[in-house]
Amino acid sequence: MGWKVLVTARAFWVSGQAAEDQLRAAGCEVARSPKAGPLPEDALIALLQDCDAVIGSSDPYTARVFAECPRLKLVSRCGVGTDSVDMNAAAKAGVVATNTPGAMSEAVADFTFALMLAVARRIPEGDALMRVGGWDEFRGASVYQKTLGLVGVGRIGRAVARRAQGFAMRVLAYDPAFPPPFVIEGKNGEGHLTFVSLEELLAESDYVSLHAPATPETQGMFAAARFQQMKPTAYLINTARGALVNEADLIAALEAETIAGAALDVYTQEPLPADHPLRRAPRCVLTPHNAFNALESTQEMSRQSAVPILQLMRGDRPDNVCNPGVWDSPALRV
Repeated sequence: MGWKVLVTARAFWVSGQAAEDQLRAAGCEVARSPKAGPLPEDALIALLQDCDAVIGSSDPYTARVFAECPRLKLVSRCGVGTDSVDMNAAAKAGVVATNTPGAMSEAVADFTFALMLAVARRIPEGDALMRVGGWDEFRGASVYQKTLGLVGVGRIGRAVARRAQGFAMRVLAYDPAFPPPFVIEGKNGEGHLTFVSLEELLAESDYVSLHAPATPETQGMFAAARFQQMKPTAYLINTARGALVNEADLIAALEAETIAGAALDVYTQEPLPADHPLRRAPRCVLTPHNAFNALESTQEMSRQSAVPILQLMRGDRPDNVCNPGVWDSPALRV
């Protein structure tokens, strides 16, 4: 018998027709939320009452959600980030949680370089001036042969490093999983990575690009003290998670010219409020959490987010389970 599947992920709505067809062919009923996520907790609970699975945005999947939605068996995140899912609570409640690793890595890496070039060469300023009939010069900074510092070196960080080769950049990396003086040699198309301390990376990098997950350890890791450690000519790029950056301290650093500029695609509150002071910050390029949003990546995300539903319906353990301890839970719902 097919499952009822709620979809709150806008990417699946737009690019997931083939995946949705597969679910329907397997007997599933697929329902969209009235608006795209992330949804408030109360609204999410109301929609999940008769659902077996959800293809989710970054909605709050909390212990309360699992307790009040006893039919829910699977949270399939249409994306790589899982910080909105309480993994311990999911495992305890017997709810399986999955994500779509790798589906968006290349798209986010492309976008990271797009932001880097946009803020360094002041492209949005030039575009805005041209559209009101103006003409002027905007002196920017070069990217070619500069030093790029990667904070977090998973799939996306390594994809950014590969692109940096084309700009003849020196690439430094910081990741607790690779203590210095660890080195990844650039072979078979991989970027050469030299791992250093975070302090050394900040002191030497012309561009600092964030690719770390949102965890209690990384919460607000880029605050006033970190900006002071960066070069005054350096730029911060964040396509990872808004929680990594103390936004008030970033605004202060931009206003004081402690750093040269920033480009952000993610924020602590999304959507970013219309009156948020970041919207008025100088030398700051802002985009609405779109780094993942290439046609090819959203189609692959949609495909990967449907697969665990089909696997669980067959009685198989799905790919990309984020809370493997769930299999030991006496409350396992599948």
